[in-house]
This record gives sequence, C-alpha cells and structure tokens, in this order.
Amino acid sequence: MAITQAMCTSFKKQILLGVHRLGSNAHDTFKLALYTSSATLGATTTAFSATNEVSNSGSYSSGGGTLDSANAVSSSGTTAFADFDNIDFTSATITARGALIYNSTPSATSESGGTLTNPACVVLDFGSDKTSTSGTFTIQFPTNDSSNAIIRIA
Repeated sequence: MAITQAMCTSFKKQILLGVHRLGSNAHDTFKLALYTSSATLGATTTAFSATNEVSNSGSYSSGGGTLDSANAVSSSGTTAFADFDNIDFTSATITARGALIYNSTPSATSESGGTLTNPACVVLDFGSDKTSTSGTFTIQFPTNDSSNAIIRIA
C-alpha cells in the first residue's frame, strides 16, 4: 500500500465543473483527514474514506479537522493558487503517514447530476510516519505563493 502526493484527478475535473469554492466569499468546508501507512491514496483517490484513517485521539476525530481557506486564493503570473491555514490536533497520540484534503460541502453536483459526497482534493505524503504522543500534531502548509502553495494551477 502506498500514499503518493498528488492533486486528485477528479478534483481537477470538478474545478472545471464549478464544484469547489475556495476563498473568502461563501466558501465550501474543506477538511483534512490523517492516514496510516496502510492507506492507499494518490491521484486516483476520489473521496474521503475512513479506511486506514488514524484512530480518534485528543482533538482528532474521524473525518479529521476543518481547514480555513478564507483569503487563500490568489494568482501570480500565469499561476493560480490556493492554500489553507495550518491545522493542529491537540492532546493527540497519532502516527500518520499522510493526509487527504477533501470538500465536505461541495457547491455543485457531479457532471452526471449525482450527489458528490466528500470529494477528494489533494493527497499529502509525509515521506515517513510522523508521530505525536499526548501532544500536538501539526500540519504546516507551505508558503501561499505560485511556487509553493498546496494547490497550484499553471
């Protein structure tokens, strides 16, 4: 099993269909869920799943935590980009190998008119297991610019 960092292919298509709204005006709710090294996540991931999600601990519960994306959409040159504020899970004993950013309140339906439930956006690969023991597990996002932001469209 493997976790491979990627922007999910389904997310790319759904951006063109107007499914996801980021930024300060009536944005959707994006969440981040943590996964063990047993998870299989990558570009083909289409939705949140609790399979191989880390166990509830401290402030971390199933489904993960809500990300703040207000004021996070911008552009520079020919690249548009978006990012999120860092997120902390406190008083947590967690071992995670990666994470999934997903939209828990998509703004539109699928291309075929069906309901989208927790569509996947971005898979994060930590490179190795990261652990907190009765402490704070922090996801620190990169600088929100055209070269580093977690979501970049060039």
